[in-house]
Formats: sequence, C-alpha cells, structure tokens
Amino acid sequence: MTGRTVIVGAGQAGARTAAALRRLDQAREITLLGDEQALPYERPPLSKDVLNGGTPAKTTIFPLGWYEEQRIALRAGVRVVGVDWRAKQVLLAHGESLAYDDLVLATGVRARPLVVPGANLDGVVTLRTIEDSLSLSGRLTGGANVVVIGGGFLGLEVAATAIARKCAVTVLEYGNDLLPRIFGGFLGRYLSDLHRMHGVEVRTGVQVTGLEGDTVVEAVRLADGTAVEADVVVVAIGATANDELARAAGADCDDGVLVDAHARTSLPSIFAVGDVARQRTHWLGESVRVESWENAEVQAQAAASAIAGAAPVAAAAPWFWTDQYDRNIQMLGNRVADDIVVIRGDVTAPSWSAFFVADNTIRGAVLINAGRERRNVKRLIETRQRIDCAEIADAGRPLFSQPRAQT
Repeated sequence: MTGRTVIVGAGQAGARTAAALRRLDQAREITLLGDEQALPYERPPLSKDVLNGGTPAKTTIFPLGWYEEQRIALRAGVRVVGVDWRAKQVLLAHGESLAYDDLVLATGVRARPLVVPGANLDGVVTLRTIEDSLSLSGRLTGGANVVVIGGGFLGLEVAATAIARKCAVTVLEYGNDLLPRIFGGFLGRYLSDLHRMHGVEVRTGVQVTGLEGDTVVEAVRLADGTAVEADVVVVAIGATANDELARAAGADCDDGVLVDAHARTSLPSIFAVGDVARQRTHWLGESVRVESWENAEVQAQAAASAIAGAAPVAAAAPWFWTDQYDRNIQMLGNRVADDIVVIRGDVTAPSWSAFFVADNTIRGAVLINAGRERRNVKRLIETRQRIDCAEIADAGRPLFSQPRAQT
C-alpha cells in the first residue's frame, strides 16, 4: 500500500517537509493541512519587507500550481482538533477524520500575550501572521509614537522598520540587557548602541504594569510610575509553542514537542518540525526550540528522510540572521562564558566579525555585514578545525586560507 503522510501546519516547516518528502518518495500520498487561508509563506519578511509596505506575495513559498503538480493535497482553512495515534487518524474541526501512516506536526508557535490591564485596547498588537503585518504596517505613519515591548530580534526588527517609516520609537525590555542569552549579551550590547544611534529610545530593566487609554491605547505605564506615550504598542515578548495537539495525544512535551535528531516524537510514526519542536543539540548544549528559518528547513529534511527511509540529515551548526537598518547580522554556533572573543575588523565600522573560541576552535561567530564569510566560518565550526587566533583576527587574511580538515 502507498504510504500516507499527513502534515499538520502549512507554514514554512510544513511546506518544506512536503516538498522534501515528495523528492524522496514519488508514490506517497501527502496531505498538507493549514488553518490559515493563505498559501504557505515564510515569516521573516513580515517584520521587515511586508511591514515596510512590501507585497505579501513575495513571502509565498510555492505557488498554488506547484502543489497540484507535485500531487500534494493542500487544504487551507482547516483546523485539526485531535490525534488518535493508536488508530493513526487526525480529527478535523468539522468532524472529518483523516488516516495516516506517518504524521508530521508543524503547528508552530503563537505570540505570548501581555497580561496587564489595558492589553486589549485598540492599537495593541502582536506580529505573527501576514494579516498582523499588514495591519501594523497601516499604523506606522510618520510621527506615530511606537512602543515595542520586548527587546528580542522580532521587537528590534519592528523598531528598525518603524524608524524607517519615520515613527518615534521606544523599546522597553524587562531584562537588564537586550538578548542576554545570545552570545552572552555580546550582540545585545551592540544592538542597543545601533538602535540608539538611529534614534530609538532603548530602556532596559523596566517593567510594564499597564496600558492606558479609553478605547485606544495612549500610554504604557511602568512600575516606576512613569508613562511612555504611545499610539501603537507592539507586544514582542516571545512565543508559546502550539503543542496542544501533541500533548493531548500523549507525546512528551515541554513548551514544545520533544523530538530526537530525526524529528521523531515519543509517539510512534509521529514527527514534529519547526518552531514547535524542542530538540536537544550539542551545539547549544540543551534542549531548545530554535525559531529560525534554517531550523525549519533542516528539520523538514530530517523528518522527510526518516519517513522515506533515506540517509539521515547531518547535524549542522545553528545559523540565524536578522536585518536591522543597514546591518545584516548573521549568527552561527554558540558561546559559553569562558570563550575567548576574537574580533576581526573594526567594531565601529559597518562590517566586522566576532568569533568565540575555546581550545583554538571556533564555537560561535557573529558576522556584521560579512555574509560572504558565512560558509567558511560554518565549515570551521562544524569541522572543529584548530585555528590561529591571530590569523583569524587579521582582516587582511582571507578565512578560506585556514587549512581544511584532513579526510
């Protein structure tokens, strides 16, 4: 009998799983279920291009005709309400059941809500979908007072886009630094200076206690008694995994569905990929949900390979990126507290790099407008090649001159 795979969640991870599985298995029946009406799309442009007035069409992963050509049954606007792993069936909200041989959960995450008085006022928004991005874009008019609650990557990208739209922007962060867990705060300190240089008021170590206004938000009240004037408030305080389906079915979960290196959950024939999956990785040293474009791509390949019985996908150093103002910032690997920091170039210049080194091997890196270096840096991290710190720091010496690992 031809295998049947049902994929729940038609975002990037779900669409890429379907594509990878079709490449590996031409006969398999593949059904892709999504609760949004839009074609599967990528989310990184939502806080940048789309928010700045770009067309949402550019976020689409594949056109509708591609799914028809690939014999992938794409069903939009469909909500899955249950999984029976013993009977190998998923239950849809309108009562229909679909049988599967393998099930992939790509249900993603949802924005974590701000739980304070006034959080439901008009003008208080989150950013997760195309509709969210288009709605917020319409509010970013010149001179508007935009307050971003949360100093993570999403909040900072929104801040940079709002500055480009001639808004007055304040970023409020509960922690004492931006991005304290990213390379030990190294990048957060740099981004604080970058945003302030562009006119953003960055305030750390502050607590939001309420939002003020009659029907429309007018101000953000802080624990110290002060208020920040606001026409728009963007809540960007993190995300919560949509793991309810897996949890109700009996899968092991912990703010995300726990998976192995092949995206397998604790339940037979059920996989989880993308933002909803929590995987232990030696690169990051803990069990984490990696909310990134690349992770969606890699886990999709891993799940498809496992389902099709193909060779497993090799583990890769994590890679993230963010675009803010005229800076393309790429991050690879990880850093621990006692790593040596090696700077390549001038940190006051538009382009430079930082490497986090232990025992003469690069564990992680930050590349500022130095994307051309990414492949070589990624190779040095993944092969654990021993390097000379003085040579790495020499911006006049190309990174590819570092010796390759012997095979």
